[in-house]
Amino acid sequence: MEAEPVLHWWHSHDNRPLSDLIREERLLAEAGQGSLNLLTYAWAGPVLVLGYGQNPEGGVDLDFCRRRGIPVLRRSTGGTAVYHHGALSLCLCLPASHHWAQGIQRLYDAFVGSLRAGLAAAGIRTERIAVRPPSPTVRSPICFEDHRGETLLLGGRKVLGCAQARRSRSVLVHGTLLFRLDAEVQARIFGVPAARIEAVMGTLPCSSPEGADSLAPALAGRIAADLTSPLKPEPAPPPLPPGADAREADPRWVIVP
Repeated sequence: MEAEPVLHWWHSHDNRPLSDLIREERLLAEAGQGSLNLLTYAWAGPVLVLGYGQNPEGGVDLDFCRRRGIPVLRRSTGGTAVYHHGALSLCLCLPASHHWAQGIQRLYDAFVGSLRAGLAAAGIRTERIAVRPPSPTVRSPICFEDHRGETLLLGGRKVLGCAQARRSRSVLVHGTLLFRLDAEVQARIFGVPAARIEAVMGTLPCSSPEGADSLAPALAGRIAADLTSPLKPEPAPPPLPPGADAREADPRWVIVP
């Protein structure tokens, strides 16, 4: 008899952004062996994370980040820069054979739909763009300025940004939910008026500084319920995969330490 699937879920309390980004890679590799893995984290920040192929010199003021002590890292997924300071990130890694993983848009639809339902259950009503807009010829370096099909909006402003990485045997999709907006800082980082940041980015209501951490279990539970029916809960998750500090990482992934 085939074993029932389980979702292995970890919430990282290390507050070590580079370690968590490396953990994402390791969980993606493990998913290639058939496991379903979810990692959530809420860094104290501030941290700027660039997309896999994003040019750090294109639209990002690295000197300002150095002066302000804002680390600039690179993730394994595509897309553009996300400023983490009061945010919750969720990273889901699945075997490529999983029914959610059959196509880029299908994975986004399933993942974003599950997060939207989880937020609604917590009393937060978000909107999804009904028609996927055409991709711009020149993409903004700011992830949350792109209002695409994998976007959730609150009051017309973006509160969820997503990206994917796909390997031959596994896929990774992650999303970041905003609970705080440092418009002036982001304006300096990206060289744009603060009003431009405020016009497109929103924040989720947060009743306490621990709001992001408290929401993680509810969203993880919703993803687990939606992945497959029935999905057996994991009673004792395995140890959190090891991370690494900046000295152990490939310098290509650390733009500004």
